Amino acid sequence: MRSILLTATPLLAALVWTIALVVRSEPFAPASALLLGVGLLATATVATVGMIVVGGRWAHRLGLASLAMSVALAIARDIDLVWVVGTVATVIALMGLLSPAVTSTIRKLPSASGPPPPAITPPILLLITPALLGFVGNDATPWALLLVGLSAPNAAFLYSRVIPGGLLAIRLIWPVMTLALSLVLGWIAGAVAAALAIAVGLTAWDSSVKASFHPPREAGTTLRIPTELTPREVLDAAQIDEKGHRR
Repeated sequence: MRSILLTATPLLAALVWTIALVVRSEPFAPASALLLGVGLLATATVATVGMIVVGGRWAHRLGLASLAMSVALAIARDIDLVWVVGTVATVIALMGLLSPAVTSTIRKLPSASGPPPPAITPPILLLITPALLGFVGNDATPWALLLVGLSAPNAAFLYSRVIPGGLLAIRLIWPVMTLALSLVLGWIAGAVAAALAIAVGLTAWDSSVKASFHPPREAGTTLRIPTELTPREVLDAAQIDEKGHRR
């Protein structure tokens, strides 16, 4: 129980910082603040679930990434009461994730039954996209910024839940749309969006990504068993005698 509570501390920190953005979004524009809140909650939630359910190393690193976002947000904001609460929550979460109670539950080696690391890279990049764009998107066109940022975790969801169109979404639809919209996002936000689109597009074409979305199926084989070795009840059910002839 203690390890579960400590594992959930990044989610608590993300919730506090999201509330802080709702109370006062400065120095971020409303669209950027929305993406920051979505990005923090999405990364912290997935990281918490991944650590509790499968003890994944990727989930532990994603949790640390969400805390790094919280630290960057604390540096950007002015100090007030919510800032103090958020900073304390971030410090507690960092101590919790690095404590032996949590690290002892994290796998030391990749799971033999789980997806390989290349298959996890595209959805993780898509999860952190809203927060990254939120940090650099103050001067970007709001509607384009929101379209790119909010569609990213949705594309990750379609892929991770093996929903029809999910593979196409991360391989073509989201990268191409993002590259097109990067032209109207401004220099900084556009460059970040274009880099993310290229990174997602390139990593999504790894063969393990398709194999994780559509596991290969092998054709079944049959093996003829001599009637002398076949159990009597099987022969009776098939209405076959000891010589293999129909009765």
